[in-house]
Amino acid sequence: MADDASEANRLVAQVSLRSTRMGDVPDHLARRYFTDGRGGGLAFYPDAATPVAAFRDRGARLTTARNDPNAIRHMVLIAQHREWAVVLVRGAPEFRREAWMAGRALGLDVRGYRPTERDVQALQRRLTADRDRRENPERPERRRAEPRAPTVTSSGPRAHMRAVEAVVRTRVQNTEDQERILAGARRRLAAWLERGARFEDIASTRWTDRPRAGDRIR
Repeated sequence: MADDASEANRLVAQVSLRSTRMGDVPDHLARRYFTDGRGGGLAFYPDAATPVAAFRDRGARLTTARNDPNAIRHMVLIAQHREWAVVLVRGAPEFRREAWMAGRALGLDVRGYRPTERDVQALQRRLTADRDRRENPERPERRRAEPRAPTVTSSGPRAHMRAVEAVVRTRVQNTEDQERILAGARRRLAAWLERGARFEDIASTRWTDRPRAGDRIR
């Protein structure tokens, strides 16, 4: 596996209350990643084929060439696991911001990034959302609600797809996300038609349930 070209982004243990031992990570992260000790430190890969490590463990330092939020949060979880009470962050602004946000959410003293007022507000919202999830966990048996389709103003599957596309193009900014969502909508529409669903003229009706064979789509 290829070594990382650059590892400017890093977490450094300034005060460790327990461990700076390379490979000392939470069990769920040990099960999640593939590791490789070549190239200096212990590299963590998301799968067996990816050539670039998500991050690299160098004992008292955790380094990465990326600004991936998931990798950053996992690095911070390792710092928490090792009881790094004070952590220094270095690297790209995006990396330092996310590391500060994730570290503060876990109660770590994160230095090397000066948060803006909006960063502080975002952290407070993250903490509130985390607390709400802990206090009001979803029941496993609760059935996931079917997504509502957009209002359709003309008849036929083509008209429906035009309406879906208009909503997606308006509300989703990223082009790749737009195409992914629209591809899924086309697959679902094709499946409905194969099951015998029919369209009829409508003026301003909202779908509320997934059609079944023989149903009319209103």
